[in-house]
Order: sequence, then structure tokens, then C-alpha cells
Amino acid sequence: MEDQQKFILPLTRNTEKLFYNQRMIVDNKVLTEPRAWRISKINRINQNGTVLVTLYQDIFDQNKDYIELDEYGNVVGMWADYYLQPINPDPEDVSTIYSVITYSSKAQLKIGGSYKKFTVTFYDNEEEVGFEAGAWSYTIDGEDASSLISEIAGESDNQIKVKFIGDESYLDKQLVITYTSDSGVTSSVTVDIIAL
Repeated sequence: MEDQQKFILPLTRNTEKLFYNQRMIVDNKVLTEPRAWRISKINRINQNGTVLVTLYQDIFDQNKDYIELDEYGNVVGMWADYYLQPINPDPEDVSTIYSVITYSSKAQLKIGGSYKKFTVTFYDNEEEVGFEAGAWSYTIDGEDASSLISEIAGESDNQIKVKFIGDESYLDKQLVITYTSDSGVTSSVTVDIIAL
């Protein structure tokens, strides 16, 4: 008959994630080859939130399992099925939302010219999502250029109309127009400053 072990654990957010047929390594010391175990039963044993876990012995697989040793050869960690699948980050920690600034025709503003409309659009996994409030900013050569810009609201919240009111000393410079949402999503577009 197969070798079985049982142990009792408090029911916590971590222990409630244990599942039937899950593999683990629970040896305290690794002599030659560690022993892997597989969960065969999980039972709640009382109202105080404890669980009885039954394991049966499994074969250690050096292609899937991993034993971490320190510089002295002491075991500091043991993981069954470590190489089975990648560990993905918590989806709550990863934002997939991004934004893009678009405009009509060329990415140019003429000195003394008319207003040009810029639109920011937000996406989540290539699908357009709702607008996020935020602020527009303007730089030339990394310096704030807000004083060189006249802006008026567009037809919707995600649009702005921009006119360059600087002089010809800015000819052939590039203006970077940036939109930063209140949640920190940022997008930019680089616009050439040209003569009228």
C-alpha cells in the first residue's frame, strides 16, 4: 500500500487554496532525493476552522520540482511543479489600460496658424473603453511650453484644440503634447513646429 501522511492546518486564505491532487514537498531534511507528496483528501474537521489534509507519496521529478539551497548546501525552499507553468502576476497589480493621442492630417502646428484638434482615446486589451479625466501638458526640448500654447476645449471631454502662439525662434522645433489621466495612464505625441 502507498505511504500516506496526514496533518492538520488552520483554515486561512492560503490553506483554503489547497486542492485535490495538488503536489507538494514537505520533507524537513533532504538527504539524497526529496519526497514529493500529492493531496488525496481535504476535510474540515471542526467549526473552529481547521482542516485535515491527507497526502500520499509521489515521485520527485527533477524536471518539474525545485529544491533551493543556500551557499552551505542547506535547504531554504522546496517547490513541487515549480517548472510546470509560469507564475503570472496578480491581475489586480497589472494595468492593461493605455491611451493613444490622435489628430487629423500631419503632426504639425504652424506658427501663427489655426487651432488643431487632438483626441485621446483609452483602450483595454485593444478594446476602446471610457474616457479618464486628466490633464494636458506641453514641452519643447524637455522644458514646459504651456505659455506658448493657446488651448480651447474640443467637442468632447477627450478632445483639445491647440494653437501655437510662440514666435519664429521655435521654427523647426518639436512640441510634445502629453495627456496624463488621474490614474497615471500617459500618452504623448510629437508635433513639428513649422512656418505659416
